Amino acid sequence: EKWLGPLSEGSVPSYLTGKYAGDYGWDTAGLGADPTTLPAYREAELIHARWAMLGTLGCLTPELLAKYAGTPIAEPVWFKAGAQ
Repeated sequence: EKWLGPLSEGSVPSYLTGKYAGDYGWDTAGLGADPTTLPAYREAELIHARWAMLGTLGCLTPELLAKYAGTPIAEPVWFKAGAQ
């Protein structure tokens, strides 16, 4: 039996079988209850994760270029780049 927090009462939804990576039996919104929409949710999650990885690369690249490659960038930090 899984402990999913103080409000879960030890119950795991029947549709969460541990088949997918990251399935620990916790689905408070019930997004995995419908098996026809679950693949679309998984695909959207992958797309968002890939965009987040690209965003991280976009934040780090100017700083690394300015520090280690000597590239002249006025403000290499990501939080000041939009103000130029």
